[in-house]
Amino acid sequence: MDTRKTDTASTKDKDFMFRLNSAASLESLDSPDSPARAYSEAARKKITTEEDPLDKLLLKNKAWSAARIAEDPEYFNRLCNQQAPEYLWIGCSDSRVPANAILGLEPGEVFVQRNVGNMATHTDVNCMSCLEYAVKELKVRNVIVCGHYGCGAVKAAIKMPSKTHNLVNCWISDIRQCRNEHRQELMALPDLDSQVDRLCELNVLRQTFSVCTSPVVQSAWDKGQSLHIYGAVYSLKDGLIKKLVGPISKNGDFVHDQAAFEERGSSFVGCTDIPHGAAASQSYRARMDAFNAYINTMEVSNRIAQHVGWTDKAAAFSASSGAAAAAAAAAAAAADAEH
Repeated sequence: MDTRKTDTASTKDKDFMFRLNSAASLESLDSPDSPARAYSEAARKKITTEEDPLDKLLLKNKAWSAARIAEDPEYFNRLCNQQAPEYLWIGCSDSRVPANAILGLEPGEVFVQRNVGNMATHTDVNCMSCLEYAVKELKVRNVIVCGHYGCGAVKAAIKMPSKTHNLVNCWISDIRQCRNEHRQELMALPDLDSQVDRLCELNVLRQTFSVCTSPVVQSAWDKGQSLHIYGAVYSLKDGLIKKLVGPISKNGDFVHDQAAFEERGSSFVGCTDIPHGAAASQSYRARMDAFNAYINTMEVSNRIAQHVGWTDKAAAFSASSGAAAAAAAAAAAAADAEH
């Protein structure tokens, strides 16, 4: 391990050590089992050696834990006994947009799903599973889809050629589709930054619509569950969140047409031009059937990929539709039998 002396330490690290020592002073260092004592000893070790990146984070973690306990000895006991957040946050993975921090909420107060571009498509099993758990099990009352201005995923959807073959380009295809549908509006804007920011808003509306029409939310509303959906966007320039739409608390609160939803934005709350009765029920069943078909297709493609290798997984997924799916499943079963 590199054992360079502290004269190579940055001013930032020295300031960090000072703040950690201040935190440790909140608690007595006399007890050998004191978290603050453990932290203080680790901090002194930091002064003589430069730890690897994880060790540095562990030092900060010990200081944070010690400060929490010093301030409230029962803090972790309460936290580990229950999880009852009021909010589900669906946001971007961008490191500058941490949900708890920008909302001013403590651990346990918001359930979080983050991904590149704050996507909430029905075909994303990860996001839909999170939504299902939050709504059905945790009984959250509010779902917030929040994008942020200057989003890299949105910029890539504008600038990256659609034929670029990588996972990110595949992931942002829904944002690219949104761009194509609003091309005329976007091209009328004066520069790329303006286009990106407007597409950030349109993407939030698109993903909010996806949440509202998801089987999970539709089922909750059918059962009379209190559930409010919002769309919002965060600005890195001033740290403020702007509401784009919401609350949407039932089917009658929004127009069941994606293009109209995106075009009308926050003005459509209270609209009545949506399908009701048999038409709405049929639409819901169609979404459920499509989602279940997708899950089945994913299961088949994953089994194929186990035998043909990860690099061929995309081809395996394509092969798993229609009649080819049955043949692929049979091949996978035969391979299972051989192993």
